[in-house]
Order: sequence, then C-alpha cells, then structure tokens
Amino acid sequence: MNNFFKYLLVAIISSIVTFLIINQYAPLLIEVPEKDQKIFPIDFKKDVNPKELKQVDVKARNIILLIGDGMGPTHISVYRNVQGGPNHKLSFDKFDFSGYVKTHAYNSLVTDSAASATAFSSGIKTINRYVGVDHNNKPTKNITEMLFEKGFVNTIISTSEITHATPAAFASHVSSRYEKEEIAEHIYNSKNHIVLGGGTDYFLPIEEGGIREDGIDFVKKIKKNFHYLETKKDIDNFNYIDRKRIFGLFAEDDLERTEFEPNLLEMLDFSIRESKRMIADGCKGFFIMAEGSKIDWASHDNDYEYYLKEMQEFEKTVEKALNYAQENNDTLVIVTADHETGGLLIEQDDARYRDTGKMKISWNTAIGRGTHTGIMIPVFAQGPGAENFSGVMDNTDLFFAMKEALGIDNLEDYQCK
Repeated sequence: MNNFFKYLLVAIISSIVTFLIINQYAPLLIEVPEKDQKIFPIDFKKDVNPKELKQVDVKARNIILLIGDGMGPTHISVYRNVQGGPNHKLSFDKFDFSGYVKTHAYNSLVTDSAASATAFSSGIKTINRYVGVDHNNKPTKNITEMLFEKGFVNTIISTSEITHATPAAFASHVSSRYEKEEIAEHIYNSKNHIVLGGGTDYFLPIEEGGIREDGIDFVKKIKKNFHYLETKKDIDNFNYIDRKRIFGLFAEDDLERTEFEPNLLEMLDFSIRESKRMIADGCKGFFIMAEGSKIDWASHDNDYEYYLKEMQEFEKTVEKALNYAQENNDTLVIVTADHETGGLLIEQDDARYRDTGKMKISWNTAIGRGTHTGIMIPVFAQGPGAENFSGVMDNTDLFFAMKEALGIDNLEDYQCK
C-alpha cells in the first residue's frame, strides 16, 4: 500500500511539473474553455438588402476566386502571428480592397458550404445542403454557365473531392450536397473546361472500384472524349494544343497532396496556363474558382497543426494569384471564405497583459467535432471592380459584384468550345 501512495505521489508531481513546463515554454497555449451561453430570439427576415455597387468602367477580362473553406478572421490572425508575429505581412494584407461578408443561409443564421457557395455562384439565398437551386428547389443559373455563353474558359478546383459542396455549386443543381453521384454526372456535363481535384470514386461504377450504383463509368467517358489527368506528373507533362476539356481527378476521395498529387498552387498554376492558351486560341477570358477545402476539415477536427498547414498552402496560392493580378491589370482576384469553422479565438495568455512570447488560442464550438459559426468572414480583392468588394457585404453580393466587374449583361454571346 505504501508503494501505491509513493507511485501516486510521483505521478501527481510529474504531471504538475510537466504542465508547468509546457505552460512556460510551449509556443501555443491550447485549451477549450467552458463557455457562458445564452439564446436570443431574432427577427429572421428573408429579404436581402443588396449592396449598391459602383459602376466599373474598365472591365475585367478574367476572375480568380479563391475560397478558403471555413476560414474566419481569426484563422488569418493566428496564422499571421505564427508566421512572424502581429506585425508580419501576409498576402492577405497586400490587397487594395477588403471587407466583411455576411454568411447566413435562407432560413438559418449559420450556413453550410452548399448554401454559401450557391450564393457566390448564383446570387441567391438557399437552404443548407441545397446546391445550385433556390429555396424552392428550382435550379439557378450559375456564373460559369453564364460565362460559357460569352466564350469564357471556366475552371473549378478543390483540394477535397471535386463533388464537394463548394465546387459543386459552380457546376451542378441538386437538392442535397450528399447526392455526389448525381453531382459527378452534372460536373461531367457542366460548362467547365477544366476540372481539378479528387473524387474518382464518384465517377466510377462499383465494378470498377468506385461507388456508383448506376453502372455508368464517367472516367471511361472522360478518357474517350476529353483529356484525363491522374497524377501530378500528368499536369507537369501536359502539352496539348486542342480545346478539349481537361479533367484532373487525382485521388479516390480528397487530396492528401502526396508526391503523386498536385497541391492547390500547382493546380492554380496549371489552370491559368491552360486558360491563357485557350484565350490565345480565341476564347474571351477566364474564370477560375479554387477552393482550399481542408482549412474547414482541420477546424472541424480542432487540429491546430493541420489547420496551419492548410493555411500555409492557401496563403501561398493567394500570393500567386495576387502577383498575377498585379502583373495583368485585366484580372480581378477575390479571396474569401464560405463560413467560419470552429470558433477559433485568440485569448489573453497572461492576467497582467505582459509580453510572454506566447499565443493562447482555442476552438470554441465543440471538442473534436467543431461546427460552423455565423460570424462574418473576410473578403479581399485586387483588380478591375475590386472596389465593390469592400465594406460589409452579403454573400449574394459577391455574385453581382463579379457580374459588374466583367460586364456580363453587356457581353455578346460567343462560343468557345
């Protein structure tokens, strides 16, 4: 019995010493605090007050829309501090215009990616889980379909499966984001010239190793009619001069960015290069939507290192797009998020506000299964029409601001097959 108490005392002392050492020297102090909560009744009006847009006289020819899924203001602040402290300058800080975006869905204060991305792609509020349809489940015309009719090259990119809610909103019209087999079919038939991401499972029938129960082999169809890329090497070696559509499906599900899979920056580089080639061959301009999907996934998992790794990849991609816009004054770059995930918070790490050389951060929605929040998310813009992406906006306003930047309503119909 004496030995038991001796070992117990040693364990307690060791735990206390370990805690004190970690608390003193760890670069991040991480804890999930108990929260005081209160529920307030609100008047949830369905009518949106649209932003009064400024007329854009010199129109954009190209748009690059970068979406950091789940990326709230604090995600950027924490990443900035980790990279170089509060005065460090990130690519986000170099844009001429910035603002905040309200994210609520048609009937919910907290949105999901499907409803939010549909607001971006179509300019309408819809119900969570709905993709490319309004709250009455009627299909809405999205910006890639509009631009296809004007002779533009359209691209959708994702680091998750390409059938995920955000890219799906720019290519499909379904009543549930979970109808991924139907979304895959819609993407195959969509007005997007370049499709890059994961998700081969949703394009292949069960007998070919996929999950499709209808027996349709869309990968076989792609290989027959278009260009099909399976690895990062295929991107590096791509050298075709025809106008065939390009499908890059680099994983069965989401991208892990192994040595065989491209990352977000590499996929953006490829899509810009190929879009420019098609413009030189007669197309009118390009539209690229690229999603850094896994900022959201890491935040759901409350995984700090995972989130920082995803932020690093996304920020490098933002830097590339911003540099391109600064070198090509006909290109509008927009950077935003669909919603915030996890309730990430920077808190006081010392009771006396002393300089400790540490940062205390915490997730504040759920331990190990963080959820979306209803806070406003940031937007940054550079290029023709960027002035309309400032102040406080609704997420539907982004669609109309993009239309104004390109002058879609005044463009003549043109075929760029």
